[in-house]
Amino acid sequence: MRRKNILIMDKETNKRQSISKKTRFEVFKRDKFKCQYCGSNAPEVLLQIDHINPVSNGGKNNILNLITACFSCNNGKRANLISDDSVITKQKQQLEQLQERREQLEMMLSWHEGLKNIKDEIHNKLKDYWENLAIGYSINENGMLILKKIAKEFTFEEILKAMDSSAIQYLVFKDDIVTNESWEIAFNKIHPILKVNRDSIEKPDLKDFFYIRGIIRNRINNYDPSLTLEWLETARSSGATIEELKKIASSTRNWFSFSEDIDDIIEKYKKIK
Repeated sequence: MRRKNILIMDKETNKRQSISKKTRFEVFKRDKFKCQYCGSNAPEVLLQIDHINPVSNGGKNNILNLITACFSCNNGKRANLISDDSVITKQKQQLEQLQERREQLEMMLSWHEGLKNIKDEIHNKLKDYWENLAIGYSINENGMLILKKIAKEFTFEEILKAMDSSAIQYLVFKDDIVTNESWEIAFNKIHPILKVNRDSIEKPDLKDFFYIRGIIRNRINNYDPSLTLEWLETARSSGATIEELKKIASSTRNWFSFSEDIDDIIEKYKKIK
């Protein structure tokens, strides 16, 4: 039967057989798309698949008997062997290369498996650490997905530190067991705490700003969280101290009062400058 692939003669059946596209590609890749006779590379020359031991001499359509050849070399060589020694040397090299590829593949698979095991161990340790802090409940499947996502973004040490902070700030115990509501709140606060901790490296006052904003939130029913942070940053950059800003927040009566006090302290330090 005729096929579109490169055709070879089968000595035993006297019928033409095709070299599959996949096999051709594997041979080209192995030989780095270079003619093994003259060294010419694609696309400067048209590459073909040649047989180390010609088909007419019983050479088989086996990858160890196939090499890359340019059109000129392949058609000029015809049914002549490179040499007996060359055939043996070439096949030996191919076997060594194939074995090396297998070993490298196994090493890569082993490495990936090792990484997966390490990640699983980290996730389980984080789970155990949180459940020891928040006694009474365990992290479910959805919680583990959140934990795994966090572990991709932050280091193990960062997460442990954030868990400690969240537990101290948000967990509420009743009869030595964490309440369900506080458990969920505290767990969901881990990621925001991580972000604040990391942002604080570039903005050392950020934690204090969030603390001050928390004071304002507890004293004022209607306030603008984003605008509050913006005003605090402006006042701080003007020269106001963190203690002054805490004092303003602790004495504020309403949103209007807070905005006036912030304006006053900004103007105060502008005049000093």
